[in-house]
Amino acid sequence: MSHAANSLRPGRSWLPVLAPVIAGGLLAAIVGTAGGQRFLSALRIERPKAVSAAVPGAGTPGTARPLQNMIGGMIANSVNVVLDEPDQPVASVAAAAKATGFAPQLPRVRTDAATMAAIGAHTIEMTVDIGQVRTIFAEAGKTGVPLPESAQGAKVVLRTPRALRAQYGNCPAPPANTIQGQVQGPPPPSTDNASCVVLLESPAVSADVPPGLDMSPLMEIALELSGMSPAQAQDVPKLLDWKSTLAISFPRNLRSVETKDVHGVPAMLLVTAGRRGPTWELLWAKGSLVYALTGYGNSADALPLANSIE
Repeated sequence: MSHAANSLRPGRSWLPVLAPVIAGGLLAAIVGTAGGQRFLSALRIERPKAVSAAVPGAGTPGTARPLQNMIGGMIANSVNVVLDEPDQPVASVAAAAKATGFAPQLPRVRTDAATMAAIGAHTIEMTVDIGQVRTIFAEAGKTGVPLPESAQGAKVVLRTPRALRAQYGNCPAPPANTIQGQVQGPPPPSTDNASCVVLLESPAVSADVPPGLDMSPLMEIALELSGMSPAQAQDVPKLLDWKSTLAISFPRNLRSVETKDVHGVPAMLLVTAGRRGPTWELLWAKGSLVYALTGYGNSADALPLANSIE
C-alpha cells in the first residue's frame, strides 16, 4: 500500500485543496469548488474565508478529536459535548497506568526521560439527520451506501477513553490555546526538533450507533477532509477499524503511505511533505490498544522505535 506523491490529489470535486478549521468542537470550514460549497451547505455551516492552516491536532500529536468532530458535523446539526476531561501530567509509568486504566508501554531504545500525560476522556453525542448524511454521501460519490430511515432522530454517542501521551526529545512548542493559535497551527519545526518523538497509546473509541448506519463511509470522508487521497482513505480500514481510527490523529500534507510490520501486526507509515508539524507517523493496533508514534526526524527511525516498545 504505497502511493506516489502525484497520486495524492483528491479525485472528487468537493475536495480539491481545503483548509479545515475546527473550532468549538465542530467542523467550521471547508474550502473548495462549487461541490465544496454544496458540501458546506449540507453541513449547514457558513463558509468562512479560506486560510492556509493545518487541522488543529495535526501538528500536535496526541490530539484525536478532529476526526470525531468531522463525523459529528456530518451526522448532525449540532454536537453535544457530554464529557471533556482535562489532560493531566503523570510522573511515572505506574502513575500513568493508574490514571489511564491500562499498562503503558514505552520504547526501550529511548534512554532519555519521557514527559508523560494522561489524555482526558471525551464523550460527544449527536442526533442523526439522515437527510444531511444522504446529501453528504451524494456529494462524496457514495450514492450506493444504504441509509436506513429508521436512523432518523436516533442518537449517536462516541466515547474516547483516557489515553497516554509520552514525549521524548526537543519537541516544538504547541500552538497557543486560542482561535488564532489553532488556525495558524504550530511553528515550523527546526533541525533541533529532529530528536522529538511522541507516542500515543489509547484504547479504541466505543460507540452507540443505530442499526444499519454504516460508519465506515463517513470515516473515509473524514479522512479525506483531513488530507488523505481517496485511495489512501480506503486503505486505512484494511489496518484499523473505524473505532480504532477515531482514537488517533492523522498528519496533513502526506507524501506517501506505506504498509509496515510492528511486532507481527500490520502498521501504516505516513510520511509528510509539509513544512509544519511532524515528518512521519506510524500507526498500528495490537491487543486492546491503538498506537500512534510520531517523529520530527528521519522516517527510517520509525520501525526500530516501534519494535522496541514493550
